[in-house]
Amino acid sequence: MKTKQLILVALFAALIAIGAQISIPIGPVPITLQAPMVILAGCLLGSRYGVLSVVVYILIGLIGIPVFAGGSGGLASLVSPSFGFIIGFLPLAFFAGLAARSESSLFMSGIIVTIGVLILFAIGLVYFMIIMNYVMVSPVSVTKAIMYTVTPFIVKDLIVAVCTLLFSRVLIQRGVHV
Repeated sequence: MKTKQLILVALFAALIAIGAQISIPIGPVPITLQAPMVILAGCLLGSRYGVLSVVVYILIGLIGIPVFAGGSGGLASLVSPSFGFIIGFLPLAFFAGLAARSESSLFMSGIIVTIGVLILFAIGLVYFMIIMNYVMVSPVSVTKAIMYTVTPFIVKDLIVAVCTLLFSRVLIQRGVHV
């Protein structure tokens, strides 16, 4: 890995951390600017380095630096009901990288990034249910879990994902990418 790529991976890990601190607490899963930063990382750095920036962000948080939403960090974050969304950032960055770098139409790129967002939500939902039902022993049905983790956020996140993709395409056309 070249120095420039290493710096950009670290920069985007920091941007994801900053996006996590801009938070609106709504129920067990807060609204943050993490997802747009993850999408931007994937789009501008490509799938490989976009995912690597998310890995760096996750590792920094797990070693105890408070970079997750609400200023949390450490291994205890693994049992947070919202940690599945952090894991879901990995495929989101990957699909965002595919979407931005593909030679296909804007429509097809939008479909690709939408798949990434849907995978993010699927991982977040399943993780939320596992933590609530088996770790916190606070049983929650699939319907309630969807109401808590998907319904309030999905439309906003899909719109933000497409807008971020459009923004990144403009940046790429102007030469801002790895």
